[in-house]
This record gives sequence, C-alpha cells and structure tokens, in this order.
Amino acid sequence: MTILLQSSAVTYVRSNRSLVNEVSVSLNAGELVGLVGPNGAGKSTLLNLLAGLDDCNAGSVTLDQRDIKKIPVAQRSRLLAWVAQSGPVNWPLTVERVVSLGRRPHLSAWQRLSAEDQRAIDNAIALTDCEALRLQDATTLSGGERTRMLLARAIASDPQVLLADEPIAALDLKHQLQTMHLLRNFATKDKACLVVLHDLSLASRFCDRLYLMHEGKIVAEGKPATVLSRDNLRQVYGVEVATGGDEVPYIVPVREL
Repeated sequence: MTILLQSSAVTYVRSNRSLVNEVSVSLNAGELVGLVGPNGAGKSTLLNLLAGLDDCNAGSVTLDQRDIKKIPVAQRSRLLAWVAQSGPVNWPLTVERVVSLGRRPHLSAWQRLSAEDQRAIDNAIALTDCEALRLQDATTLSGGERTRMLLARAIASDPQVLLADEPIAALDLKHQLQTMHLLRNFATKDKACLVVLHDLSLASRFCDRLYLMHEGKIVAEGKPATVLSRDNLRQVYGVEVATGGDEVPYIVPVREL
C-alpha cells in the first residue's frame, strides 16, 4: 500500500493555544478518507498543515515520501490540490477561466493551453455539473456554485492528492451526492482524497476510513462503523444518535446530552 501523504505528530500553536496536538494521519493511494469532528476541532487547521500552507511547530508532513516543505512549489502544485472551505473569488473571470487556472502548474510561464489541457478543463466542468455556468462571471455565483467551480479547478489540475474542506456544506442534496461520488471515483489506483465532512451519514457511506478529531487531537481512526460508534459520538459531539442501514447507512442526532 503506497502512502501518498502523511503527518507525524504535527503540532500547531497559535496565541498560546494548541490547535493541532501531535496528530498523525496517513493517506494511501486508492483511499477516500474522511476527517470528521465538531466545529473548532482543528480539522481545517490540520488540512492547511497537510497542504504545506502553514508550518507546524513540531512534527513533520511528507508528500510522496518527501518533506513537503522541501518540494518546490510548482512541483507540489502538480502533486496536491486543495479546495478551501468557502473559498473566495475576487476577480470577474468566467467560470471556465477560473477552472483553467488548475492547469497552470503544468504550464511554463508563457505557455498556452494545449488540447490536452482543454480536455482536462472540460472534463472537470462536466464532472462538477458546471457546464451551464461555463461563461458566467464567477463573482456572481451562489455559494454552492462557487464550491463546485473551485472543486472543478482542483480536479482539472489532475493531482495525486486532493484535500477538500467541507466541499458539500453549501450544496443541495443532488450535488452533495454528485460530489461524494466524484470524490469516491477520484480516489482510485494512484490517487487519494482527504475530505472534511460534517454529514456523518455520507461519511459512513462513501469513505474507506475516518479520522475523528476533537480538541486538536485524533480520538478515533478506522472503518466508519468503528469510528462513528454511539460511544464516540456521545463523547465528542455530546449527542445521542439513531443509526441504521447497511447499503445506505444513516446517523441522525436525537437529543443533546
């Protein structure tokens, strides 16, 4: 099993508070791995560390078995793509133009898009159901449309590793399912995806493994059925849940503790 991305006891401290505390995670080729936990658990901060956007105070992150900070940015951008939570769009570009930016890591400074690049852009637009938005000004999109566009930009870059921070949070039901299927299909053979999710039912249904995070630490890791036990959810979320289903599992909060 090939490990594509790994953190070893990473710690991140801000304003004398440990937001991530000795966290070790791994992402193997062919896996869709979910990162779950309550608000403020440190999930987004951990994703920033895994993407090399922030420097950890202790520990290390390796991408393709190399220290992520020692990989040139251009090369790192070809290996890893990151979809931010509620990523902003500040320029009046068309959706197609924004998606095309995902091909920049594969081009030299003044190189034009090739036919292969355009195929990657068209494929990403189709996979994220952005065809009807192709010529629309990106600054006019709704929150859900903007998320789909930014996911398309990441897919267009054809990375080995995809990190996605709550990519279904602003989506309607149809596009939630579509996006989870997209991520599931992405994580095959030599590629992998780590996704932050709040919908535990979808996490249980689509993910190979889960990490449950609480107060900056990983408190459980493994198969969804093990991680999302009633005892773990009581401890971390402070709720009683109703669960059921095999092919389509569900987890529904019933009452606060």
